[in-house]
Amino acid sequence: MVQGGLDAAIAAVTESGQPYATETRTIDGVDFVVFSNAPVNLRELYRQGLQHADRVFFVYQDERFTYQEAWEEAARVGNQLKHAGIKTGDRVGISLRNYPEWIFAFMGITSIGAVAVAMNAWWSGEEMVYGIEDSGLKLLFADEERIERLRPYDDKLNIQTIAVRCQPEGYISWDQFVENGSRLMPEEPVPTDTNATILYTSGSTAHPKGVLSSHRAILNALMCWECGGAIGAYMFPQAAAAPTPLYLPATILTVPLFHVTGLVVQFLQSFKPGRKLVAMYKWDADEALGIIERERITSFNGVPTMAWELVQSSAFEKYDLSSLRSAGGGGAAMAPEHARQIDNKLGKGSAGTGWGMTETQGLATGIGGEAFLQRPRSCGRAVPPLVKVKVIDKEGRDLTAGETGELCIWGVMNFREYWNQPEATQSTLVDGWVHTGDIGHMDQEGYVFITDREKDMVIRGGENIGCQEVEAVLYDHPAVIEAAVFGVPDERLGETLAAVICVNPDEPVSEDELKAFALDRLAKFKVPDHFWIRTDRLPKIASEKIFKRGLRDEAIELLARTT
Repeated sequence: MVQGGLDAAIAAVTESGQPYATETRTIDGVDFVVFSNAPVNLRELYRQGLQHADRVFFVYQDERFTYQEAWEEAARVGNQLKHAGIKTGDRVGISLRNYPEWIFAFMGITSIGAVAVAMNAWWSGEEMVYGIEDSGLKLLFADEERIERLRPYDDKLNIQTIAVRCQPEGYISWDQFVENGSRLMPEEPVPTDTNATILYTSGSTAHPKGVLSSHRAILNALMCWECGGAIGAYMFPQAAAAPTPLYLPATILTVPLFHVTGLVVQFLQSFKPGRKLVAMYKWDADEALGIIERERITSFNGVPTMAWELVQSSAFEKYDLSSLRSAGGGGAAMAPEHARQIDNKLGKGSAGTGWGMTETQGLATGIGGEAFLQRPRSCGRAVPPLVKVKVIDKEGRDLTAGETGELCIWGVMNFREYWNQPEATQSTLVDGWVHTGDIGHMDQEGYVFITDREKDMVIRGGENIGCQEVEAVLYDHPAVIEAAVFGVPDERLGETLAAVICVNPDEPVSEDELKAFALDRLAKFKVPDHFWIRTDRLPKIASEKIFKRGLRDEAIELLARTT
């Protein structure tokens, strides 16, 4: 389909009077395209789920909750938070596995206008303390694993913690907290530009950054994905006229809810279509295959390695996967051969991918079907009608098709600020454009290709890891003189973390000791998989900075020899 056809479809679908009508609004000093009919706030999104009140919404192992039951549990949480003194704008933390209580807590927090702080459940105790203090939490929902990590810091923290699925001495349990909560949802006004979430993302600094987003940003992102489907149906009416699907929409919650993919793409995108969301205790390809068959899963979305692991499983042929209509993911590049095999094994046109950031609610570009098979290294085109993508040079000038520079994303779905970090906000969010730090180009048709990263960042299985954060921890070890942390290619995860360490020759230290030291202070996924320890100083460039690129090339060569 030529660009003219796409433009005509966008104009028709978004014209005044249509469900996806758009208009221009000035938000935080920038004129954005927004959906005229977007829900006012997340509470109204949750209310849409009541159109499917008796349909199963959330499944966790043997537990099943309908949309009505989720609404009522969220109401109990919201009412009890108000009783505890939580007001609009107050921050309330969630630090749990993907339990049903995560869902209910988030719905309750955001329904009363408080800010849900989705804490990384993989964080160490020290990292949790940073997140609690940085965000200024008034209350925290935490499970047994997270509570145990915080115990050494109990005297330092002054925060009420609600214990989920456990009953430690001295804590109020979840059941006790919600016991007297009304099942009638609080209805006080929550304006659309009220702050809704803080998600922490690893950056190129020593500490994670809290990404603050509004109800409007999240809701417009959700509608933009829906609108993309309506535009496709307008352009290809024969596909839209296909027979009614045999199975109701259902998907697997494959990633943690503190991750933008789990929270926005998988969880929040389920309400309007009444989609069933099936949570896993942790990712396991064989278990996922069983869930697809048993729960009649219709769509699968995670990081690209997950779809690849599905089709590579030795148990693949044992299961009936006929309900599945799409499988893909975002957050990291998908290898061309992976895309072909996913398409071949799961059905023609099923493979796809996309690109987005925590700062953009996971929304930026998308690609699937034949277009993806033709351009497997592309992450797609800007999702209409809200998103724009451009490429700029180091001076901020726009570049043309084929020219390489920094990719920038524009749209109302972009975050509002980095919490407590005005300088980082100012450098990243400029006139409505998020400067991503990703390096790449666009072709003549607007397809985006990411080729490098400007920031000192590694993406391991879809999780961003700031190298400077890991280096800062390693430098705390008394034997470490210099540390360089970087990413090396990995077939399954895309990248893994490697470190080259210069140590004091008078204080010998082993790889196991350094790993244990890092593991005490960092989430497990941030601990380098490969260490090279030496006593000679690390090579430098002219500015006296460590020559990371050279060390990385050397490390890749060494790894290739050993495989």
